[in-house]
Amino acid sequence: MTLAQTLRGYLEESGETKRALSLRAGLNPKAVADILNIAGLRPRHATLRALSDATGLDLFSCEASPRCSYADLIASTRERENGGLVSKLRWLCRNAGWSPELQSVCKQDVIDFFDRHTAASFNLSAGSYATYRSALIKAVGDMQPRTRGRRIDDIGGIYADVHQAITSGSFPESVRLASGSFLLFLHDEDVAPGEITTETFAAYFNHRVANSAKSEAKCEKHVREMAGLMKRLATEPDFDRFGFTLADHPFSDRRERFGVSDAAIATVMEEFDRRVAPWAQGQRSRDGLERAAFIAMLDDTDRTTTVSDKKARLRAKREAKSARPGQQAKPVANSQSERLRQAGFLIGKDRWSDRTLCTRRGYVVSLAKAVAATADVVPETIEELTDPEFLEAASEALEEANKGEFPSGYVAGVLKCARKIARDFQCRSPEDLREIDDLVALHRADHAGIAPRNKAKLRRFNDQRIQKTIDLSANILADVNLTIDRKRKAHRKAHGHLPKPIEVIDPELGRDIMSALAHDILLARAPRSENVLQARLDWIAWQDGRARIVIPAVQVKMRSNGDADLVVQLGDATSRLLRKYLDVVRPALLDPSAQQNPYLFPAQGKTLHGYYSSLLKRVTRLLHRKVGVQINPHLYRHLIGWVWLRESLDNLPKVQRLLGHKRLQTTIDHYAELDDSLVSAEWLKTLDRKSAA
Repeated sequence: MTLAQTLRGYLEESGETKRALSLRAGLNPKAVADILNIAGLRPRHATLRALSDATGLDLFSCEASPRCSYADLIASTRERENGGLVSKLRWLCRNAGWSPELQSVCKQDVIDFFDRHTAASFNLSAGSYATYRSALIKAVGDMQPRTRGRRIDDIGGIYADVHQAITSGSFPESVRLASGSFLLFLHDEDVAPGEITTETFAAYFNHRVANSAKSEAKCEKHVREMAGLMKRLATEPDFDRFGFTLADHPFSDRRERFGVSDAAIATVMEEFDRRVAPWAQGQRSRDGLERAAFIAMLDDTDRTTTVSDKKARLRAKREAKSARPGQQAKPVANSQSERLRQAGFLIGKDRWSDRTLCTRRGYVVSLAKAVAATADVVPETIEELTDPEFLEAASEALEEANKGEFPSGYVAGVLKCARKIARDFQCRSPEDLREIDDLVALHRADHAGIAPRNKAKLRRFNDQRIQKTIDLSANILADVNLTIDRKRKAHRKAHGHLPKPIEVIDPELGRDIMSALAHDILLARAPRSENVLQARLDWIAWQDGRARIVIPAVQVKMRSNGDADLVVQLGDATSRLLRKYLDVVRPALLDPSAQQNPYLFPAQGKTLHGYYSSLLKRVTRLLHRKVGVQINPHLYRHLIGWVWLRESLDNLPKVQRLLGHKRLQTTIDHYAELDDSLVSAEWLKTLDRKSAA
């Protein structure tokens, strides 16, 4: 029996749906449906393994050809006396975490492994990394003879004419180059322009995966582009004579985890946007009162209500008494803020920022679609969505869809958002809130402090990578200087004179310089991302040639007016870079109409007066390329703690001060598990030293 027949038989006998089986196997919700519906689809080994475990069936027996393990491949390679390839195969298994005896050979797994890492991940040069990639992909491939592949210019007929029309038309060069392989495939498969269907694109996708060294993701991207091109050819008058028809690609939108359309949950999201969003940002009360109108009403009431002199003095005394030294007074019960709160308005830091609102709206979308996908019941109101039974069904679906190597706090975060809405907006009963609290506790990731995924990344920073991280700014600037020298020499060759370095710095090089500076600021004290991105020129102070960035307390998490400002002291080298950047680079990169931009890192592109919001993503991409570890910007905070604790565990109180933790226990909670590995490392050093003696 074929794989599709075997799966259909299992589904009919068990009564389980395709989506449920996919989720239970930890796969994309449409994985089983794709196997059954896309003609010729060849699942990856990992997919077959997951489905075999979920069904209890040996789905590998449905394959036309048996698969061999890496141990088999190593043995056969050793028989051919190819010791270099044997070494590379063992290197692959060791670094990918595969057991040679248990891991089956899969070309796509090898391609994905190399796509996930860089040369720096294994302390290899770019050339050596490329050699390893090429040799290993060839070793696990089909061992096809190395002959020149057929090209579009090897054929005649209708598709040669189509390609010539594309070449002569207004299409970009990239389209002309990319279209050839698809048109050749159509020619070889004898598919006429009017016969192209979704199944045609599916077959082409399988052909690309099997016959190219490109990753599965890149093959999918290419097929999507070809589907878009065919739609354009079907609608352009110049191509009417060929008779192309409209056809969709076979891939679902992977952003839609549950395959539920936005239209299906439009009703509940309309209520969220109309009622919850204005309330969350403090514009309206939970009952729909406008903030401005309510304040005006309070002012009218205050004007018509006589407050005795004694009451006025009493309120002032209470406010003054409630304030701690250096802090603002807490509002008394009759203050405007308190009356706004009592009327159902969110005030102060309880209000959601635009960014928080966007994130939590996404949580609500996830909850609604999870319920609709698993229970076939579409919640139509916020009240229904925050019902504990609805939340329980949604949380189970989200837990299945988010299974991974490391425990995730995503489901707990989504449920906490639902609880905020249920408590503060819906005012649900204490019994309902207790049930939601139980759900949060059930799905809470069982760890304190740094997430296990991030701890694993921190442990990858050995002494060599730590040094590379510290030197990253210098390496970025070295690359910038090489590019500047090359551009100056090219300009002199073309125009006869050597320009000044600043005259050849384009925006791309300027962004690299910004990245080097931002990296050094993060290493200095690891301020939070928004404090780096939104750093202002008037936050910078100088003393004895060294710079410091003084972040106002109100801009720092867990601080408010009256608390100490956060001061980021910069070293000598970083201070010199900052001075050069402010005096020379930044002014040259600014648009003439944006000279008043107040941010240290001004916005790039069309937005002239904001800040460079994607700067830290650029920083982490550079770190990944140069150091070999992919992190998010927030992990810098934990990284500098990890680096200092590797020097000595006695630095724990200093790490607490550096990171701004109010309590030492917070630092201990974050680094407890990391401390265990550091203690073991120190003991092993002691053993080595004693053994050497």
